[in-house]
Amino acid sequence: MKFVKQTLLILSACCFLTACDKDKFGRYNTDPDAVISLDPDLLLTRAIINIHDNDFEAFYDNYSYISRWSRVFLQRSGNSIDVTQNASNANHRYGKFFEDSGPILVDIQELIDKLPAEQQARLIYKRAIPTILKVYQYWYVSDVNGSLPYKEAFQARYQGTLTPKYETQDELYHLFDADLKEAATILSTVQKEEQVSYGQADLYFQGDAKKWAKAANSMRLLIALRLSKRDPERVKTIVKEVLNHPAGLIENPAESWVFKARAGFTAGGNWNISGNGRAFVGEHGVVDYMWETKDPRLQLFFKENMWNIENFEEAKAQEVIPKDAVFDERRYYGQYSNPSANKDPKKARFLRPLSVKKGKNTLFLDTVSRIQDRLFHPDNNGGKGSGIFPILTYADLCFIRAELAQRGWSSEQPKEWYDKGVRASLDFYNELAMRAQIEPYNPLTSLDIDGFLQQPDIVFQPAKGLEQIVLQAYLNYFRNFNEAWALIKRTGMPNEQTRLSFEPWKDEERILEMPRRFPINYPGIGDYNFENKKNALDEMVKDPDFGLPSSIQGRVWWDKK
Repeated sequence: MKFVKQTLLILSACCFLTACDKDKFGRYNTDPDAVISLDPDLLLTRAIINIHDNDFEAFYDNYSYISRWSRVFLQRSGNSIDVTQNASNANHRYGKFFEDSGPILVDIQELIDKLPAEQQARLIYKRAIPTILKVYQYWYVSDVNGSLPYKEAFQARYQGTLTPKYETQDELYHLFDADLKEAATILSTVQKEEQVSYGQADLYFQGDAKKWAKAANSMRLLIALRLSKRDPERVKTIVKEVLNHPAGLIENPAESWVFKARAGFTAGGNWNISGNGRAFVGEHGVVDYMWETKDPRLQLFFKENMWNIENFEEAKAQEVIPKDAVFDERRYYGQYSNPSANKDPKKARFLRPLSVKKGKNTLFLDTVSRIQDRLFHPDNNGGKGSGIFPILTYADLCFIRAELAQRGWSSEQPKEWYDKGVRASLDFYNELAMRAQIEPYNPLTSLDIDGFLQQPDIVFQPAKGLEQIVLQAYLNYFRNFNEAWALIKRTGMPNEQTRLSFEPWKDEERILEMPRRFPINYPGIGDYNFENKKNALDEMVKDPDFGLPSSIQGRVWWDKK
């Protein structure tokens, strides 16, 4: 049934994205064996859509958990004590990959491998590209799950094992780098036969092999940085190889690895970021930092609060606030994410809105700034815009190169890549806000960007370089939940001492630790691959930092203390 379901999904995707070829689909529908001749182009399109069309991950993993843990944003009312304890119904990336996108990527390569040699010679690039996507998804799933089956996975349909063995995360990181390196080399090497392109079926790079090669090389650096505490010598080796690889790296925003979704892609359902009584707002430390540094992205990330001059005067007239109150022109404030904030009278105005009468209605005046919902959900409140799902942008890569240089792991100049990263990040969010049709949208200008780079706390200072790079990388990951979270885990920043300050979370005097992975359960007795799953989990538990499998404060291998 899984095979039939997958085939139907592929065919529906083809009709959705292209005009249906009646003869072609008629042949698929009448010949039960013809599925082995499906066009790899159609399969690639379906795999890409499956990677991003995961509304359960959006609702649970991202909106409910990771955004709050990483303080990208939080609920209007702040956090409750269980913010660091609960992750129920999470980890949707695991099933989405192993059940949906992963099998299709393997199918593409298996289909190509079954073709005559003369045809395969023209499909070398086509066969290499799914490897990059497969590694990216494997890495993304392993990031919060640890060990996974790799070498023996997805082979049941091709006379392979039904019980694949698991590789440790250490082994996986070697495999990820080797496979990305090989793919980048293949895609940057001129082949003897003219290569057939995926063209428009490739929703990322339209079949451009050179861009894919750069993406693979750039992904090698991103993945390598996860090892900055676990194995810095391995990081240095990979960095040296990548910077000298002929494929090169992502060179400009146009080469960013992103999925630009059509309008309506996130319509309804679990994509709705402000439905079911939800309202997300900026975090206090984040908004303060952006306000104080005059960050132009502030109005792209967040909305002004409710205290305009008209509402202010109305509140005074109704004696909701003192008659001698002075209007506050600052319209951006963040909520306190510390669960103990409700016990501090000084923070009460952020936790509870005040109300005034507007005719027969009551208007609740909120001090905190809500997020620009459409950055995450372009269809929000009847929106007609479109979204961007970033995997690895040019701005991301700039900050990666800046950090590597600042740590002395490359011979590049950290200031150069830091400045490029800040500019690229502002450009990215300017484009994203425009496409998503946030309201209001005030386009950023070159003067806005130049002025921001001249702010005292933003001008690059070598003595504080690593902190500056990490803080700007963190803000740059506002639209990339997993990377914002991973950056904090890997670097320990932002924290209480950094310029963008994170107040410690407390329950009375007990410090509440940020969750670091999803819960991992032991397999049931009836699980077909019981022994391999149990052995993999038993091996991970040997690391005392891993903790109990059910603990979301436990650490996977790369997340070393």
